Amino acid sequence: MSATSDSEQGHGTNGSPQESIEEQIYSGQVDANENEEEDKAPVYVPSPKHDKGGWGSNNPIKTQEEGQQLLDSGYSDGKQIYNITKDGKFVKFQPDNTPNNGYHSYEVSKPRDIPGSVLKQMLTDGKISKAEYNKIRKGKK
Repeated sequence: MSATSDSEQGHGTNGSPQESIEEQIYSGQVDANENEEEDKAPVYVPSPKHDKGGWGSNNPIKTQEEGQQLLDSGYSDGKQIYNITKDGKFVKFQPDNTPNNGYHSYEVSKPRDIPGSVLKQMLTDGKISKAEYNKIRKGKK
């Protein structure tokens, strides 16, 4: 009876089983798919729900370019992204759960509902003044 080495039995040098070729390939595909989803940049996609005459809150963003710029430079809190328009209106971007990673936006009717961490970062970046920050936190804006 001939002796077989660990390598002939599909074991590594420490005696533990190695992954099969199929497991290695499948594992790589799963990792690539997960990274592909994570790597997709958010895309601004206006919603008719928030257009003038729509059934949702008003969207103060006037153009696709403005919306994409505000989305790209926004402040995230979880899945939502916040920013301020040139007119000083707070907007919230909401993910649409679409394959293209689309986000639509609408005006924030109560700025005090914006997460504190987002407001602090806006203050730090000079997007809002200390007086505005205090008014919002006290619910006066």
